[in-house]
Amino acid sequence: MKIQQFNGGQSSRQRPQYIGQNEAVTYINIDNALGSLAPVKDKLATAISVKQYHEFFIAEQEWVDADAPTDFLEFQQTMYLTDGTTRPQKYKNGAYANLGIVAPSVAPTITNKNTVAPITDLAIANFVSNIGTYGDLPVSEIRYLLVNVKAGKYSDALELSVNRSTNATIRTKTSVRKPSSIIDSVLVKSDSAIEDPSGTFDRTIELSNLKGPFADSAILFRYYKGVWYKAFTFVAPTDVFVDDTEDISANDVLDDTLFSKFEGTYQYIYTYYNVDDGTESAPSPLSSELSVEGGTITTTLPSSSSDSQVTHKRLYRVGNNVTEFTLVSQVDKAVTLYEDILGDTEVDGRLLESDNYYEAPTGLRFLTESFAMLFGAVGDSLRFTPIAVPNAWPPEYSIAFNAPITGIGPVANGVLVFTTYQTFLVTGTGPLSLSQQPLSGDQGCTSHSSIQKIGPALIWASVEGLCMSAGNAVKNITKDKLGEIILTPVDSEVANEVYYCHNADGSTLAADFRFGTVLKYFDLGVSTITYANGDLYGWSDSVMYKLFESADSLSLSYLSPRFIEGSVTEEKKYKKLHIYSKGDIILNIIINDVIVCTKELTGEDDFQVQVPQNKQRGNFVQFEITGTGEVYEYEYVAGREYNE
Repeated sequence: MKIQQFNGGQSSRQRPQYIGQNEAVTYINIDNALGSLAPVKDKLATAISVKQYHEFFIAEQEWVDADAPTDFLEFQQTMYLTDGTTRPQKYKNGAYANLGIVAPSVAPTITNKNTVAPITDLAIANFVSNIGTYGDLPVSEIRYLLVNVKAGKYSDALELSVNRSTNATIRTKTSVRKPSSIIDSVLVKSDSAIEDPSGTFDRTIELSNLKGPFADSAILFRYYKGVWYKAFTFVAPTDVFVDDTEDISANDVLDDTLFSKFEGTYQYIYTYYNVDDGTESAPSPLSSELSVEGGTITTTLPSSSSDSQVTHKRLYRVGNNVTEFTLVSQVDKAVTLYEDILGDTEVDGRLLESDNYYEAPTGLRFLTESFAMLFGAVGDSLRFTPIAVPNAWPPEYSIAFNAPITGIGPVANGVLVFTTYQTFLVTGTGPLSLSQQPLSGDQGCTSHSSIQKIGPALIWASVEGLCMSAGNAVKNITKDKLGEIILTPVDSEVANEVYYCHNADGSTLAADFRFGTVLKYFDLGVSTITYANGDLYGWSDSVMYKLFESADSLSLSYLSPRFIEGSVTEEKKYKKLHIYSKGDIILNIIINDVIVCTKELTGEDDFQVQVPQNKQRGNFVQFEITGTGEVYEYEYVAGREYNE
């Protein structure tokens, strides 16, 4: 029989006489892509220095490493790391930070300051040109605003309307107006309040004897040609102001920001914030309620964060016309006092979104991304984030499973979640609609480190071998060829359509999908494996190696099928073997499971190997080949002898 193809990989479930001629009982360090029986190349040392647990950060073209076993996930140009013990981390631009920010623990305190009551009344006298002393104010309706001033802030305004008159008797109208009323109804009027239809009379108005709780001072404004101008400042309630000049446009204009914008009951909260990447914590506890009728609100922000990623605090309030917590201001992280002077329409306006944005839980493992959401596990609980908010881990965003979760991986229609003996598919349109359904009741996952994506499917190690699923039925892809096998994965990778499962004993089981499905083993002499920038790497004793890149070859190990020539029960005679090989190999001829001949072959030639005469008889024959050489073909002849 002539054997010319050696590309079938390992097949060790069935008895060796039942497997294909191109397969092998032992198939280690063999390059099945060549068709011949050829070894793979050895590893090549590099100058890369990393710790044992590492991942290549594609966005920043650098290695990220850790001392302890760590899950790495690159998402949105950030590397995320979890070791299952300490707080989850993120890495970017050379700096590590916690995944999420711990919320402030102390509520803000709020106080009402600079409250000032309005002036309630004053004396007004009118002088016109036909009765003596007069100025150049026209005889028409003239409007004033009078505000009480304390610490630079204005009270509600006393509005005065002095109606036109041609004698000393005047008609006046007064009312206290809230700032919003002034701004909305008075300040927006564009017509001048000073009109003199006849153009005949001029007048002077005298204002004095202010009534009410006089504060630091009081300022009188007059409306002139569509603008409120300062007319006079009362430094005492007994001051007298004689208004006798029509054009006061050179005076200061009313600054409406000095009016208090507050009226109602208010509450505040604050968050910690990172301005660089938008990470925001959950809010602090609520402040007490505060009833306010003017002035300003001073907020004390007592908590300071030791988290280096915190750059700012964000202050939110609710009250009056603002019915949801709305951003008031963003201040530096060191700020502990903030004076709020903003009206309802002047605040930033963005609503609080981080009400449940808690930090990633300590002990989180198996980080995975799907549909712009991050997933992880703590014990038997699947945890996940809002869409596109990787730093927020709301406690209510979780699904409980019936056993501890052992791995997580994304597929096109959702996320596969594994326990040791079961596989579940989690699907939904967002974090509030996720649900689980079982895919397999006997095939789970033994190690998250074994999970890799290849094409549309995931491949992983179960208690019986390697399994695959694209979100549909789970299939064990090794059982047919290898039977039930126990794997101890510490690492895995996919490179050039080949899946590598690296085990604790140093062996690497590979599933080669380039030419069908070929299973094979490697002895690579490394502790972990990694794929980066098109190359497959192995790590051993602080040295990184490029796998299969050396000029030297690894030693292959091959054990052929049992060749029975149609019948196991019939005894045959095996005299010699023809083999064409190149390089250095050791050949063992095995008859009836006993090595009957061993030959060392060197160089390239067509070799003949003679079996000792007294060992030629048997029911089946096998060939075992080891070494760094290459075998192109071997052929043997089995003779039959019939007893009389």
